[in-house]
Amino acid sequence: FETGKIGRQASGSITLTRGETLLYATASRDKEPKENLDFLPLSVEHQERFSSAGLTSGSYNKRDGRPAEHEILTCRLIDRPIRPLVADGWRHETQLLSWVLSYDGERSCDPLAISASAAALYLSDVPISKPVAAAMVGYVDGQFIMNPTNEQMEQSQLHLTVAGTKDAVLMIEGAADFLPEDVMIEAVQFGHKAIQIICEGIEELAKVAGKEKNYSTLATPPEGLHELVASTFESKIEDLYKS
Repeated sequence: FETGKIGRQASGSITLTRGETLLYATASRDKEPKENLDFLPLSVEHQERFSSAGLTSGSYNKRDGRPAEHEILTCRLIDRPIRPLVADGWRHETQLLSWVLSYDGERSCDPLAISASAAALYLSDVPISKPVAAAMVGYVDGQFIMNPTNEQMEQSQLHLTVAGTKDAVLMIEGAADFLPEDVMIEAVQFGHKAIQIICEGIEELAKVAGKEKNYSTLATPPEGLHELVASTFESKIEDLYKS
């Protein structure tokens, strides 16, 4: 993980290198919060450019076109573990962008995109509570493999992407070839051990290069609203569950 060289106008930026693969991720947010919103206005974009693998589109349109299905699914993988950790009441339009600038063809970039985007957001002033990271787990010949190569994945009985914080797993995505439950649980734990190491590293980076979190513009509910709702409806809801 590196920061401070490029993307310095973004609220947070990261370049993540693994082997010959290089990803660039930025986190940006609007200066002023949007009014009359009751949700987090977070958008995520991920792009795997042809040029990252030294290729050029062979179609009439030589530029990268609309996002491919895999890129859209990767955006969802990035969004899922990050969105619940942003402070309630954050109403600034926030954008996470990640690009695969160089790809060595060895391994999937999905866990890198999640980790890079989350790290960029954690370095920014957007009030996210904890760093998020991801890892991919394979299972070949009875052994778990961390971030397996594409060749290993062809033989793997498991294709699992795990994302979470240092304390808990927030998302699992993947498929398995009729593996027993205890193996699946062990696979998640195996992936989480790597996530913990990455999250600790992001925390150390944030101590040096992170910005102070902005809690001053959070939209808060009217004073006494929660108490009023609880006193009016709590007993009625409990009665419904008992009936």
